[in-house]
Amino acid sequence: MFSYFLDSLHRDTGKLGIRTLVECDPSIKSIIVNIDNDKNDYIIEDLDESHLLIKDNMVSQLKAKLEDRLKETVPIVENDSDSDRDVK
Repeated sequence: MFSYFLDSLHRDTGKLGIRTLVECDPSIKSIIVNIDNDKNDYIIEDLDESHLLIKDNMVSQLKAKLEDRLKETVPIVENDSDSDRDVK
């Protein structure tokens, strides 16, 4: 699920170590920024409306937190039979 929203590119930044360039929808970026606001553990730099530099060693943990947050905010539709098509 996470990979559907994010494309990442690993970059060696010398003294800073490896970081990950994340490209995502602005709505997903907003959630990531919100997750990072607590402790600033993930984001190195906010580049623009759809790109972030993330600490490479924190990517897995951020993915897990993002998936949890999406489960909380995105309703799961079960047994959707397109019943709205039956309405005349």
